[in-house]
Amino acid sequence: MLQNKIILYLIPLVFLSACIKPFTPDIDGNAATKIVVSGKLTDKEGYQYVTLSKSMLLNETEYESLRNCSVYIWDEDGNRFSMTEYSSGSYRVWMDKADLKVGTAYHIQIFTPEGDELISEPDIMPQVAKANYPSFQLDSIYGVYDKYTKGLQFSIDIEGNELDSKYYLFELEATYEHHALYDREWYYDYGVHHIFPPDSSLFFCWTTEKVPEIFTLSTENLAENKFKHFNLHFVTYHQEHLKFGYSLLFRQLGLSREAYLYWESVRLNNNQNASLYSKQPVDTQGNIKNITNPNKEVLGFFSASAISETRIFVEAQPTETYPLCIPIALDRIGFRNIGPSDYPAFLMNDPQGSYFMIWLPDPCVNCASTHGTTTKPNFWPY
Repeated sequence: MLQNKIILYLIPLVFLSACIKPFTPDIDGNAATKIVVSGKLTDKEGYQYVTLSKSMLLNETEYESLRNCSVYIWDEDGNRFSMTEYSSGSYRVWMDKADLKVGTAYHIQIFTPEGDELISEPDIMPQVAKANYPSFQLDSIYGVYDKYTKGLQFSIDIEGNELDSKYYLFELEATYEHHALYDREWYYDYGVHHIFPPDSSLFFCWTTEKVPEIFTLSTENLAENKFKHFNLHFVTYHQEHLKFGYSLLFRQLGLSREAYLYWESVRLNNNQNASLYSKQPVDTQGNIKNITNPNKEVLGFFSASAISETRIFVEAQPTETYPLCIPIALDRIGFRNIGPSDYPAFLMNDPQGSYFMIWLPDPCVNCASTHGTTTKPNFWPY
C-alpha cells in the first residue's frame, strides 16, 4: 500500500518536470547587436576621447571594437572637431581651452563603415561647483556571511550656488602602494645562485585603477544646491590598498538633467542582479540616434561636462589582508619539486649567509607579479 502511494505522488512530479523547459530568448542576431558609444566632452584642455563598439548577444561578455569610423564633435556655432582612431575602436581629438565653453551645446556625429550616420542630441555644458576636500572615517558595512566589514568610508560635501549644475557625477581613481615581502637574493635554476647585494628593484610598487562604482547625486529637490557627507567609495581593511598608503583622485562632474537621468538609470541597472527569473534591467535610453536606420538602437550618452578635481591622501592603516605570498617548504626530494617553468625559483634567505630550503613564489619577491608598476607616481608623498 505504501509503495502505491509513493508511485501516485511521483506521477504528478514527472509531468511537472516535463513541463519545465529552459528558456532561451529567440532574438535575431542583427537586433541583439547594437552600437555602443562611450565618451564625453569635458572643459579640461587636452584630448577628448570616445570609444565605439558593438554589443554582442546576451550570452556574450565582450564587445567588438567598431573600427574605421568617421567621428566628429560639433559645437553650437558650427565648429567641427575631427577625431582620429588611435587604437582599435578608440578615437580622440585635442581641444584647446578656448573651444570648451560652459553654456555651449555640443553633439557628436559618427559615420560607420556600413554607411550609418549616428548623431547625438545637443548637450549644454553646465557650470560645476568647486570640489571640496573629501573626508574619510572608520566605518563598517554589512557584507557577506552576515558579518560587518571594517574599512574607510570616503565622503564629500557639495556646496554649489544657483548658477552651478544641480546634477553631479563622481569619478574616482585610486592609487596605492604595495610591497613584496622579500628581496631577490638566492635562486635556483639547475643550480643555486647568489645575488649580492640583494636585488630590491621589485620590492616597492604602486597601482592606479579606476573605481568601478557609479556615484550620482541631484540637489534638484533640495532648498539649496548643497549636500553634507555624500558617501562615495568604501575601502575595506581586508584589501591591500590601505597597508602602505592610499590616494583617491575625485572628479566632480556637472551634468545636464538629461545626462544625470541617464547615469542614474545606469547606476540603478548595474546594482541589479540580472536573471531571467528576476526583474530584468531595461535598456538605458541614451541621447544618440541612428539617422540612417532609425530602427537600430544605439546605446550610450554623449555629454558635455565641466569638471572640478581634488585629491586626498591616507597614511598607512592597520589592515587585515589575506597573504598573496605563501612560501613553500621543499620536501625530502628538494629541488626536484621545482620544474624548468618555475625558473628562476627564489629561495628564502638565511641570515647566517646561506638559504633555507623554502621556495618563494613570484608574489613574494615581485610586487608587480599580479599588478602595478615600480615607477613611483610624481604626486606620491610618502
